[in-house]
Amino acid sequence: MSTIHAPQRTSGIPDTLRLQSRDPRTSLADRIALHIGLRLLIWGTRTPRLTDDRERHARAHRAHAATATREHGYLREALLAPRP
Repeated sequence: MSTIHAPQRTSGIPDTLRLQSRDPRTSLADRIALHIGLRLLIWGTRTPRLTDDRERHARAHRAHAATATREHGYLREALLAPRP
């Protein structure tokens, strides 16, 4: 096959990669709509914390409250203890 008689392109870019009517930027309204749509998709697919396991959440909350109470009591006793 001879390529001497084939049509030559001056730019070197194949015709399939050249887009004649391409807009250089997406409009502001389209970008805002895309961002809102993406945020709604992410928000809609989230798993609320309490629907996972209410019992596990309640147990963790009670453990955290008990730890905070113990720490508060220890610090109170340490601060109110008489100094030698």
